[in-house]
Amino acid sequence: MTQYHQLAEELIAEAEKYNGFRAGIADIDKVLGGPSYKAVAKAEGSWETNHTEKKTPWLRNASSLLVLAMHHPEDDPRLDWFDRGNTAGNRRMTKISEELGTWLFRTHGIRAQPLPYHVEKGGVYLKDAAVYAGLGVVGKNNLLLDRDWGPRVRLRALLIEGNLPSDQPFEDFNPCQDCPMPCREACPENAFALGQYDRPSCIQRLNSDRAHPVDSGQTDSEGSPILVTDWCRRCEFACPVGC
Repeated sequence: MTQYHQLAEELIAEAEKYNGFRAGIADIDKVLGGPSYKAVAKAEGSWETNHTEKKTPWLRNASSLLVLAMHHPEDDPRLDWFDRGNTAGNRRMTKISEELGTWLFRTHGIRAQPLPYHVEKGGVYLKDAAVYAGLGVVGKNNLLLDRDWGPRVRLRALLIEGNLPSDQPFEDFNPCQDCPMPCREACPENAFALGQYDRPSCIQRLNSDRAHPVDSGQTDSEGSPILVTDWCRRCEFACPVGC
């Protein structure tokens, strides 16, 4: 085993010490050449995000990505509630990403850079990255499917200095092959009416969710109810994978 293979194994093991986390390593060049980057020029529809994350220039001499998948079960919806410019799940993943970067530099002297969630702010297409990192496959619901958790995961990535050996995409996992696709029937905007995912229809739903915040059941320092955006997850919950 080479030094870099051992380092990759140690890094993944460190990431998976966190409860409900899986991790893998992807080659950044493969991710940048993946299907999402090829399709982006043809994509229709744009969505203005209110995320508070700042645009981030990339770390030089970084050739690898540590991709993190965090289990996001249906019975813990608060992880996905959007308030104060982010979600609780995203805040947790950001914190853990920073801790892993600190561990990597302290232990091995290698720099890492946690990336923002959004591509427009310096992130990467995370579903592509997760596939190349061996964390799952993209299903017919246009979501990443983990073997055990199905689409109930959230993703983040860290740029890693140097070139670590990458994991390989799954070759024996095709959960959508004989599935009747209840995910497509569950969509309130009928975003799969033409047989494939329609981004503008999904954006319409997201904008509606944001325009109609819900009561979180919590109050602020003045006793007023805290309102949050409860994003639609119907296609996610309808998926039988990982149930």
